[in-house]
Amino acid sequence: MLSIPSYYPKQISFPKGQGVFPVNTIYSKSFFKPKSKAETKVIAAKKHSDSERRRRVRINGQYATLRTVLPNLIKMDKASVLAETVRQVRELKKAVAEVEAACRHGDSDECVLPGGVDKLSLEQCDGEQEGLVKATLSCDDRPGLILDITRALSSVKGRVVRAEMVIVGGRSKNVLWIQGLGDGKEGMVALRRALKVVIDRPIFAGLSKRFYLPQ
Repeated sequence: MLSIPSYYPKQISFPKGQGVFPVNTIYSKSFFKPKSKAETKVIAAKKHSDSERRRRVRINGQYATLRTVLPNLIKMDKASVLAETVRQVRELKKAVAEVEAACRHGDSDECVLPGGVDKLSLEQCDGEQEGLVKATLSCDDRPGLILDITRALSSVKGRVVRAEMVIVGGRSKNVLWIQGLGDGKEGMVALRRALKVVIDRPIFAGLSKRFYLPQ
């Protein structure tokens, strides 16, 4: 008759009164022994040294990036790099101010270029055609944007009598002169709500209806 070996783990016994792990084993010495003040200071100093080393590496990396992107950089020391960076930033700010000033409508403070922030403004045009409303909206340019604006105006029964559009760097600014909204504030509120939906719509929202994306 064949004997079948037992696969049950054998019970391990420890000296009486010492529980599962004897108190004099290596486990109690390595895991539960409190560190001295000297050891704690050494560990803290090492952590601080490692943190400072990583900080210096990041700073040197940023300086290396500046050395590659700054034009006409002659001296490569850090002080010269910082000085050239400050000079370039000041020149860029001056150039931006000149462009914005050149792109304004005459004496108006409104820039014809689309800004980097989504914006919607409505105003009633006084002294012109009765019931004329000027709507200005800036947002990301996307396929079907004009169609979305047309549908929004149709939903409030608005009629565009004049329109201007500027697209720069993936941003679109549309200025619309609209009639047919009716009297009172209800028409303005409905128009603002409809155009706000157009601005908040994701840039790729209209693509899913035109293209099939395989999964």
